[in-house]
Amino acid sequence: MATKKTKPLSSPTLEVRGIEFRRGRSILKGIDWRVERGQHWCVLGPNGCGKTSLINIITGYDSATDGSIEIDGSHYGDDDWREVRKRVGIVASTLTVMLESSEPVIDVIASGRDAKLNLWEPPPESLRKEARTLLKKFGCAYLAGALWGPLSQGEKQKVLICRALMAKFRVLILDEPCAGLDPVAREHFLNWLQEISARKGSPSLVMVTHHVEEILPCMTHVLVLKSGGVLAAGPKSEVLTSKCLSEAYGAKVTLQHRGPRYQLFVNS
Repeated sequence: MATKKTKPLSSPTLEVRGIEFRRGRSILKGIDWRVERGQHWCVLGPNGCGKTSLINIITGYDSATDGSIEIDGSHYGDDDWREVRKRVGIVASTLTVMLESSEPVIDVIASGRDAKLNLWEPPPESLRKEARTLLKKFGCAYLAGALWGPLSQGEKQKVLICRALMAKFRVLILDEPCAGLDPVAREHFLNWLQEISARKGSPSLVMVTHHVEEILPCMTHVLVLKSGGVLAAGPKSEVLTSKCLSEAYGAKVTLQHRGPRYQLFVNS
């Protein structure tokens, strides 16, 4: 009798196992986290819980003290992480200060293909054409002739997402993307992100934020960190509760629905 073969499980978009990180003290303590294809995650937690350190390790800007990282089937240490990083888009405030004010917006976007900053030579016209197409696709064609420095914070965030889209990435990490935006600009930007998530072939989104109000309907899962460890991880409907967030922040809080979004109140 023939034995039915089991179809092998596909590799995750992102998986970290047993991640430890020490810099004079223990910052991350055995983080296990798996992002499957098609999932969109929000990462929450109080200041100092390890959110930024985790993102820096995933993107290769810091090295874990222990543990393993897999992105789209590639393992840190076994594969050239400079190539792997091209599959991870990142939008973070650190990039806004690393880019020179005189850098043309088109060059900022085009340089995303090879994950480079501040190009010495203009990129090939083929990449510049792709960059212009992305700007037009996302309603930012008017920025095609602009320089990086004078852009508003919201425009810079959009340009950085277009830059990330130049790479053939599997996951887009947004590290507090709404920092510095006024309330109206924030809502415009979040609506834009929601539209991106609905596009065919969109990458898995990982959004780091301090504010539950910024958690979009497209977010399917939530990772909550506390004191360098995982407090909770799983589907949004199960993890995002008043009880969990009260434990995370060490204060009594109440989470309420506000339409398809959320609002958090600290109880006096």
